[in-house]
Amino acid sequence: MTSTDRRMDAVSGPHAGQPLLTAGAPALGAEAAFVVCHGRGATAQGVVNLFEPTYRHGLAVLAPQAERNRWYPRAASASRADNEPWLSSSVDCVAAALEQADSIGIPPERTVLGGFSQGACVVAEFVRRHPARYGGLAVLSGTLPGSLDDLESADIDGSLEGTTVLLGYGADDPHVDPGHVAETVRIFEHADATVDERRDPETGHEVTDDEFNAIGGLFDRALES
Repeated sequence: MTSTDRRMDAVSGPHAGQPLLTAGAPALGAEAAFVVCHGRGATAQGVVNLFEPTYRHGLAVLAPQAERNRWYPRAASASRADNEPWLSSSVDCVAAALEQADSIGIPPERTVLGGFSQGACVVAEFVRRHPARYGGLAVLSGTLPGSLDDLESADIDGSLEGTTVLLGYGADDPHVDPGHVAETVRIFEHADATVDERRDPETGHEVTDDEFNAIGGLFDRALES
């Protein structure tokens, strides 16, 4: 798999000018896209490598890089205000990756968004702010960011039009709170998403083979659409 860096020049805030790693199918051969965000302390290259077992022929992969390898400074369960302006800048990075996918002819309905840990929270927040029909959303070991008060009063101004939201986490994951999971499910279901919640009773903060298989299924459907 070859990859190149592009700069996300349209991004404002702390992540302005960070690279966008592209991998997988070349622009002329791409039929679907995967926008994926790394976790705290990790890298774009690392998350591209993490999900490589799921990739399909014709899939372009776009992975934005966070400033100092973190999307926001505080816990995901902190109030959204406490993680600004980093959180909004992170959302801008996902938007830049989607714009790059669109520039090679891949629309949102054939683009799967995904992330692990902090990256999962970022892609979830992007979709909350920008509802549309996507090829899928994979939120692994994460939830929508914000305090429970933030989430209880949150809503999505629009419809996800049946987008499948994979919400995968381990029962022993110290970074995933059951209350935040429940609110994340509620918010996405109220916006017409199909939520596939997968709680693994034997794992902690990690990606499972079951989740890899489910993501591969999202790619298959995106490539067929």
